[in-house]
Amino acid sequence: MIVPHTFQHPLFFTTNSVAVPPLQPFPLMMKHVPFYYDMTQEEKPWQQKEQAIPAIFSLWEEEKKELIPLFATRQPRQAKDAMVRGLSYFLCALCWLNGRAVNNVNGWEKEVESLLLRPLNVVDRLAFIFARPALHHSFVQLDELFIELTKLFYKQLAKQKRD
Repeated sequence: MIVPHTFQHPLFFTTNSVAVPPLQPFPLMMKHVPFYYDMTQEEKPWQQKEQAIPAIFSLWEEEKKELIPLFATRQPRQAKDAMVRGLSYFLCALCWLNGRAVNNVNGWEKEVESLLLRPLNVVDRLAFIFARPALHHSFVQLDELFIELTKLFYKQLAKQKRD
């Protein structure tokens, strides 16, 4: 699969193409190809965010279980891939919460700034994680962002049901 130019961020893709494994049910393709659904638009999970976003939260919990022992035993190099996956999950969940696909990973700052629903200081916090994804502090920060995003999601869900 050819990776669109707007998704060719060096943290996620080292080349302009990526091998796509056999099709798997949602959201498992995200584990193998970051931003898969946003790039292909075969499925549009941002249109069914009530089901899609909790699925992303579950993916993060799986990564987190893998990351905790790696950071506890000071193995940041082994943690980097899972952190990068977690970062891609967060960007997807953040955009999908706002009812849209991720469109530009290279210009993620502008994309995130344009979102109405987002955690406080999210751009600065993500900049730190993007710069140093293998640090324990980045893991802590990403986990905190997921916690805040979870609260935003359920608050928004309750608000929609009330209206």
